[in-house]
Amino acid sequence: MKLLYVHFLYGEDTALNHVRQFSEAARALGHKVDVEALNFANADGRGSSDEGPDLRAAVKKRLGRYLHEPKEILWNRRYARRLGALLDEKAPDVLLARDEVLNYSFAQAASRRRVPLVVEVNAPAVESRLYLDQYWHVPLAANRIEAWKLRRADQVTVVSGALRDHLVSRHGLAADKFTVVPNGADVDVFHPEIEPAPEVAALEPGVVVGFVGSFQKWHGTEMLSSMAQSVGAEHEHARFLFVGDGPQLEPVRCQLEDLGPRVLLTGRRAHAEVPGLVAGFDIGVVAQAAFYMSPLKVLEWMAAGVAVVAPAYGPLQELIDDGVHGLLFEPDSVKALTNAVARLVADPELRQRLGAAATARVREELTWTDNARKVLGACDKALGLRGKAA
Repeated sequence: MKLLYVHFLYGEDTALNHVRQFSEAARALGHKVDVEALNFANADGRGSSDEGPDLRAAVKKRLGRYLHEPKEILWNRRYARRLGALLDEKAPDVLLARDEVLNYSFAQAASRRRVPLVVEVNAPAVESRLYLDQYWHVPLAANRIEAWKLRRADQVTVVSGALRDHLVSRHGLAADKFTVVPNGADVDVFHPEIEPAPEVAALEPGVVVGFVGSFQKWHGTEMLSSMAQSVGAEHEHARFLFVGDGPQLEPVRCQLEDLGPRVLLTGRRAHAEVPGLVAGFDIGVVAQAAFYMSPLKVLEWMAAGVAVVAPAYGPLQELIDDGVHGLLFEPDSVKALTNAVARLVADPELRQRLGAAATARVREELTWTDNARKVLGACDKALGLRGKAA
């Protein structure tokens, strides 16, 4: 099959790792995949413009909050032209588009060129209202655009059953239009035998509780630091290795100051450095996750043989059987999170058993090759549906 895979990511967005891993896995399975990055924004977030930098900066400072979404909507026309030219040039069997809030250009271009369209949805439009609160939101636009483009897609891939159910209910779509495709793990990079990074040695010997991700409000950083305080006070041999950066990092640093050298905050690291840091984990913690998320970090920790503690949301229950591949706790409960981590800190046999079972599960069904097979199955179905319609 010949695919054109388009996305709207740019800069150092960690989601680019997903794009690369899927594409490499699909090619290894014998398919041709052309990947095109279409975001008109530069790495600093500015769009291409004929105005001088001084004028652009002044307008952005005064009106950027209100112009962001109108600009994104207006850019669809330009994206559609660019996509139309790419479809003519590449002549793919299927257009695979990574969804972006307010972007519907791929649905327009695919319809005009009569190319089967598969839309990859990693988050629902409704979440942008919660997490992108720095912008003024055009009333009703995100929901209506989401409904319009998904109705025009031949098939839709989603990261979890919860996200499928949300979109089916919200927009009145048929469930058989969706394929659930969890993220994958690179088992050649994340595995139990990898050597820990040298800086992990900065922590004294003990049980290492780890986290990798951005220190944002939606990652439950307050819960994470509260857990570390409580577990650290109860278990002197507990150590904490937190990897990432963000606006909530300094509050976490201040809150954990009393634990002194038992805490290592590395700051932001390139994804290539993450396997060596995760190799130092005994326990990996997800404090909070949205109702639809299939966190990539969880699969990578499982592949590395780390005992995972995560909230008992549907998507995480799809990945982890509680007490078999990890421990699940009541969402939004600091006490439940703390108790689960403390239990693992005190029980090395349980940590080992959970980690081994998690590694086996990922290797059996949650690699990037497994991910690619499911996506390609949706593409094949989309191609077949168009053939029947013709």
